[in-house]
Amino acid sequence: MMAKLAIITICRNDREGLQRTIQSVQAQTFRDLAHIVVDGASSDGSRELIEANAEHIERWVSEPDQGIYDAQNKGWRMADTPFVLFLNSGDVFAGNDVLDRARHLMTDDVDIAYGDTQLSNRNGTYRVKRHPVHMNSAWLMKEVVGHSAQFIRRALLERAGGYDTRYHIAADYAFFAWAFWQERSRVRGSHIVISTFDTEGLSSHPEQKQRVAKERKAIQARFAPRFWFMAYHAYAAFNRSIGR
Repeated sequence: MMAKLAIITICRNDREGLQRTIQSVQAQTFRDLAHIVVDGASSDGSRELIEANAEHIERWVSEPDQGIYDAQNKGWRMADTPFVLFLNSGDVFAGNDVLDRARHLMTDDVDIAYGDTQLSNRNGTYRVKRHPVHMNSAWLMKEVVGHSAQFIRRALLERAGGYDTRYHIAADYAFFAWAFWQERSRVRGSHIVISTFDTEGLSSHPEQKQRVAKERKAIQARFAPRFWFMAYHAYAAFNRSIGR
């Protein structure tokens, strides 16, 4: 019988984080799932960890890739489920019963369902990032829904052609922007805290913030030109008012 949900984990040379993620998936009381792991040819023992847990992993691969979104594309294409969720190396679920509590979100009339996300670093969890239950353009112009809190219909990823790897650090934002603004996809929010997101990953590094902002502006101009135009001119007017 086909599982309802695929949990997709990508990793590269993060054995410790991968172990936490695998343990979190295995601890879920919701069992209607398949775990898929895409390893980028790690050399730190990650492959051996995957092999040791192979009986709990539906499918896995360990080979070179072209980056985060190339790996994520490999992952969802390996899935044979209506929905997928990306819980990458170092990320964990916010509790062992999270998927049981969130299972009602994955219905036939939804393309993307999402909850909230806890943010963590090496010192532990430090806050919950709330996403609006009813998504709107004003929020999406300045924020992003965490990928580890999204239940995405696999058919929607198929229609999009997967994540656009031309965006090296914000392709997940580009996908959600495409789905919301261009496709008018059916999205559904909840304040169930789905996952704990490791903010020490690539896109969260301070030196990457400028790059993230640049990619997001390009994405907004592509998929939401009217909102981008209004936001740009409002920002410019504000700077003029304070003499910048």
